[in-house]
Amino acid sequence: MERKVCKRSKSLIHCLIVLQLLLFSFFVPFGGAADQSDDQHTAKLIEGAKKEGKLLWYVVFSLPDANAVMNGFNRKYPFIKTEIYRAGSQVMVNKVLTEIKAGRNVFDVIDNDMLESFAFKEKGVFGKYLSPQRKFYLEGDKDPEGYWTGIYANKVVMGYNTRLVPPQDVPKTYEDLLAPRWKGKMAMDSKSYYEFAVWLQIMGGGDKGLAYMKKLSDQGIQFRSGRTLIGSLLAAGEFSLGLALFNTTVEFQKSQGAPVDWVALEPVIDKTHALGVSAHAPHPNAARLFVDYVLSREGQEIIAKSFRTPTRIDVDAIVPKLKCNDKKKVPPDMNIARDFEKYVKLYNTVLMKR
Repeated sequence: MERKVCKRSKSLIHCLIVLQLLLFSFFVPFGGAADQSDDQHTAKLIEGAKKEGKLLWYVVFSLPDANAVMNGFNRKYPFIKTEIYRAGSQVMVNKVLTEIKAGRNVFDVIDNDMLESFAFKEKGVFGKYLSPQRKFYLEGDKDPEGYWTGIYANKVVMGYNTRLVPPQDVPKTYEDLLAPRWKGKMAMDSKSYYEFAVWLQIMGGGDKGLAYMKKLSDQGIQFRSGRTLIGSLLAAGEFSLGLALFNTTVEFQKSQGAPVDWVALEPVIDKTHALGVSAHAPHPNAARLFVDYVLSREGQEIIAKSFRTPTRIDVDAIVPKLKCNDKKKVPPDMNIARDFEKYVKLYNTVLMKR
């Protein structure tokens, strides 16, 4: 009896091993072909980039962080002479549109905030490029037609001073912000227009959304210029809650010992920072090679080290919870960009009462 059981067990193990070998032989060529295809794609770009020899990146995020990314690219592709031009978001928009109107094709790659990236797409600034690295990015973090891909995402959250707000009193929902205890104790950036537009939708849209915003305005929000300033004042105890802050800002302050923390009110507003190739790039092969690098695991890990939240699915933020993977999110909305002036006016009249 024992011999029969043993014989059956050996037979079962043998069958499992054969099955595994068959599966392995089926999938490996497919994966290898995909890898080979990506390698051929990169080799072709390298060949073209060597002939071009140059790359100009128009960047709006901080110069030290941009230099860190570019230094990594330079180590990998030393035969390309690279240059960075850095400006603020609106200055960059004006510069690019002026250059296009004048027929000057100067830059190869450009990054910008989400709303500006929507505008760049509609005005023909971006050229379509379906990088093979895009398969590692969620649908909400990339343009479906291939005009841009998010390289990091700011999660819009509520920050609070841990010395002024006990754990049991921390707001958990947008409705909680209307509690009488928070009157006169909240602050917000004076230009959080996009967040305002999304909040209107979250709270029901139309008259229902406006009714919520009017109640929030009645809470006596203190308006300041810039999220970084609000984060600093929050840590100093100037107010109890900071609305529409980026969680990376609060988390960094927390890591430095500041008495602050944050809560991601659901659904979380996701503001993707996008990268795209110029539609008229002087060095198109170098431009695509650079986009591939920034979207690669190596490029995204460099971005993560700068305390930003990488959008690539297999790269964690420096503090993993910054990605808010367990939270429901609101994807980017191009319709807000198209009606932006309307929301700016509503923000000023309804929320700021001016």
